[in-house]
Amino acid sequence: MNTLQKYIKMFREDIRNAMSYRCGLDELNNFLMLIGFIYIVVALFSHDWIFTIIGAVFVVLSYLRVFSKNLEKRKKENDVYMHYMGAFVIFTRRMRLAVKMRIKTMRDPAYAYFVCKKCHQVIRVPKGKNKINIRCPKCDSTFVKRT
Repeated sequence: MNTLQKYIKMFREDIRNAMSYRCGLDELNNFLMLIGFIYIVVALFSHDWIFTIIGAVFVVLSYLRVFSKNLEKRKKENDVYMHYMGAFVIFTRRMRLAVKMRIKTMRDPAYAYFVCKKCHQVIRVPKGKNKINIRCPKCDSTFVKRT
């Protein structure tokens, strides 16, 4: 083994030892890095120094979280982030589905559209039938709705 390979191996071991008991990368760190780099790219095009500072703050916060030894606190922060991000994803899916259903209803006024609670299948039924019993063709569950 030549000396260069020996130094590379020693460097890897030093890095491994330095990173032991550190937080490392998680979803919140990835999000902070992404936001920071987006601000920095915006700063490149807008030539405004405030975007550069905001981007640098996000990147520095991300690096501080990576090298932190307080694992419990970083895990709690990441759990809170994941909770709110999950709620945000569910909210955006519901809003997208609501907009999609609204567009379908506007394009086809003779039919009403409902979503099965079990399998989320969109079901089309004729309007003007009052209270009807709807059977989902995908999962065979039934529910009563007004059209």
